[in-house]
Formats: sequence, C-alpha cells, structure tokens
Amino acid sequence: MALPRRSVAGSLAAATGAILVCAVTIGATHDPARAAGADAEPRACAIVLPVEHGDGVAVHWSETGALLLADGRRLVPDGIVLPTRISAAPAVLRAAEAAAATVIEGMRVHPGAERADRHGRLTGDAALAAQGGAAGEDLATALLRAGAGFAEPAGDAACGAERLAAEAEAQQQRRGIWAQPGTILKAADETGLLRRAGLFTLVQGRVRAVGVTRERVYLNFGATWRQDFTVILPKEDFAIILGDSLDPAMLRGTMVRVRGVVRVDGGPAVQLRRTGEILRVAGTETVPPQRPARRNER
Repeated sequence: MALPRRSVAGSLAAATGAILVCAVTIGATHDPARAAGADAEPRACAIVLPVEHGDGVAVHWSETGALLLADGRRLVPDGIVLPTRISAAPAVLRAAEAAAATVIEGMRVHPGAERADRHGRLTGDAALAAQGGAAGEDLATALLRAGAGFAEPAGDAACGAERLAAEAEAQQQRRGIWAQPGTILKAADETGLLRRAGLFTLVQGRVRAVGVTRERVYLNFGATWRQDFTVILPKEDFAIILGDSLDPAMLRGTMVRVRGVVRVDGGPAVQLRRTGEILRVAGTETVPPQRPARRNER
C-alpha cells in the first residue's frame, strides 16, 4: 500500500508523546494537564442529560453483547465499542458480559438521548444513576475500566482522555476482554487483520514509512505496499487528528497503536478520523527502518 505524510507527529509528539489533549501514551502515566499543556487544568468528563431525566432506567446485557434498557430499547453509549462491533467469539462475549455485570448489575442509567434513531437505538452519552437519581459516572468510562469494550475517541476531549485512561487501566489489570488472547493485533499479522474486515480493531506496530498523495496521508507498516497494513488519513483531517506542526517523517520507526474498523484496500487498512485514534507506545526504541522505494499512488 502507498504512504502519505503529515503530522501524526503533530499530536503524537506533542511534548509528552500523547496525541493532542484526548490521547494517552500507552505505557505511560496519563496526565490530562500535561497532554494539554503545562498551564492547563484537568477537566472532568461532563455528561449533559435531558433536564427531565427522572430516576434512570434499568439496563441489562444481551446475549449478543449489547446494552438493552428495561423498555426494550438498545442503548449505544458514545465513547465505547461493545462486543457487537468487536467479535462474536463466545469467550470474548462472556468476558465482556462478566465485566459489564460489575458495573450495571442492580444499577439504573440516564441515557443522554431522548429519542431513538431510525434503528431504534438510543445513542450518545449516558451516565450511571447515583443516589437520589442524580447523574453519576459516565457509563462508557465505567464499562471501559471494567474491561467490557474498547475506547472510541469521540465528542468532548476530557471524556475522551478519561475513557482512554480507563481502557489502559483495564488492560494493565487484565480485566474483562483484556484477559483474552489476541486483544490487540500485530500490524504484521496481515492474515489476522484481513479476517477482521468490518470489525473495530486495535492494531499495534512500528511505522516503516510515511507517504502522501494529493488527498491522503498514509502510514505503512510493511515493505510490500499492496499487502501490508496501512493507516489512512484524509489530508483535510490530518491537522485535526495529528497536528500540523511536525514533519510526518518523524514517525518513521515509531511504535504506535491505532484503533478503527478494518477495511480491505489492497491489504488490511484502518482509516483515522478523530484525535486519539492513534497513540504512541511508550518505552519503545525508535529505529528508522530501511526506506523502501516510494510510491506516490497506491
């Protein structure tokens, strides 16, 4: 696959190595203030609920790995990817269900959305109900900390940072789905990645080359562009995702973790659209790889 270039470095290398304000450097202690700048004050994740949100609604976990409200509606909270989009493997579903039970069993939730979408789902932020029916912790953050899913950076930057940190905690403690083998795929596992086409996946590997075309930026993880794993960024979104102040060539040799839906574009690929979808892995040496012949088009 071909390669583009731009500033993944902009966000990735932002002072502490975190990607913009809502990113977390894998393997490092997360500090939202440092990620945003020395003078920044950490902000809590604020969930905005309808004015009349009552005492909350009972919620349970379905056999397919979805959240269902007592009235039958499906709840799809922002900020977390549940097993319905990750894997249908029974072991993963059981691990996620057990993890989710530690959060939602006997609890009620406050959905942020008042109306369901055309698929009958309530999407958006959601909070656990605290004592007296008040809004408590962000539901996605609590589920991520338990190991019930993957973080999906979206919306408020403070929420994105908290959710990524919660996911990192679950991984470190091997909670829920993080106790299952193969939770993070290696970028070199092209066959395994192709099997996950259409599924939300976490992929980790070292960037071998960075390239750019008129419309796209590419990060390549192998020497054979038509077969290797590639990360694709629309040029117009690159500055938002990665920053616009660093030469993308600085990413060569850097170990990163990316997240998104795997697609087949010659070989397996993931297209990034948001800040926080690419993170630097701390504690890994950056060794500039031998640069293969460059192609301008894929």
